[in-house]
Amino acid sequence: MTTTTVKKQFLAQEVPQLLANLKVDTVPAFGLMTPQHMVEHLVGIAKYSMERNGEPVSPPTEGQLWFKNYIAEGAILQHRPSDKTKEDLPELRFVSLEEAISKVGPAIEAFYLHYETNPGFVMYQGFCGELSFDEAEHFMYSHIRYHLWQFGLIEVYP
Repeated sequence: MTTTTVKKQFLAQEVPQLLANLKVDTVPAFGLMTPQHMVEHLVGIAKYSMERNGEPVSPPTEGQLWFKNYIAEGAILQHRPSDKTKEDLPELRFVSLEEAISKVGPAIEAFYLHYETNPGFVMYQGFCGELSFDEAEHFMYSHIRYHLWQFGLIEVYP
């Protein structure tokens, strides 16, 4: 099985099943997000991975070069406490945790369909620069695993 196949299977099949175990009162091991904030964040990760927000700068910024290297080294996320509070969390977009969970599977499916139908597409976000499909998929995979671990839905991260 290829790396992409393993990641796709995890993201498309296992993530929705794992999220079914998330409860509205689940307390994260760290961080400020509520379960619904985290799930809505996962939907956003998939959507942002299919976008070109702005045009690349040439040469890439130091931050963009750092991000590419970060992905190449595995994209292992670490919690870094900040001075943010619950008031800094974004407003919820969905009516309930259940509704938010129902959006994750379709967002991941849309991600894979987007790249299958646009094989040359390269995403772009100002903070990370241009990312190929493999880089975008790996970052999404690592990022989602991190948040599942944060909420106790998987035992091991990375």
